[in-house]
Amino acid sequence: MRKNLYMNWLRNITAAGLAMMIFTTSSMIALAGVEKKSLMGEITVSGQNTSSNAPSVLLNGESAFTGRTFFSGGTISTPEAVTSTVKLGKLGYVTLSPNTTLTLSFDEKTISGTLSAGRAKVFNAEGVDVKIQNLAATAVAPMNQTQDDDDDDNGVFSNSAVGPVLVFAGIVAAAVILVVVNDDEDNDIVVSPSR
Repeated sequence: MRKNLYMNWLRNITAAGLAMMIFTTSSMIALAGVEKKSLMGEITVSGQNTSSNAPSVLLNGESAFTGRTFFSGGTISTPEAVTSTVKLGKLGYVTLSPNTTLTLSFDEKTISGTLSAGRAKVFNAEGVDVKIQNLAATAVAPMNQTQDDDDDDNGVFSNSAVGPVLVFAGIVAAAVILVVVNDDEDNDIVVSPSR
């Protein structure tokens, strides 16, 4: 009887410990999801470095290549003959000319920063404010993405599905016209699956 009492006591303690462990870990997982995700961007680098290596920029003093993540508050510097674009998702993007240094910050509604050397263009989405302080006495050109610019690849259809849908609709229309035209000519031919 004493052994049964001891086993019941051990089962109850184990069950209470497991219940407590499940409760604490599940609440930590639930609380971890509440935390606000920080915004980030992606760096694209193009051009030619003086060495034979892939083109790179300096991000907070370290070499950064295409695909590197950019967090708000970072400083990016482009060397000679290298341009860079910082893609900020739905906010827009920033292009930097060669020999440019920009400290860039952003949140859900604002792209801001300090340009200390060179030139930068900011392509912002509608409703996103641009506040770049220019210490370099060079040009900062904020542009709304809905406006036309000099680049052919950044037109109205660059970030929408309208272009591919129109191309697909044109292909379907051409196919329908060909079928209708060819259908009138082929009325005399009968094809049978069996001989």
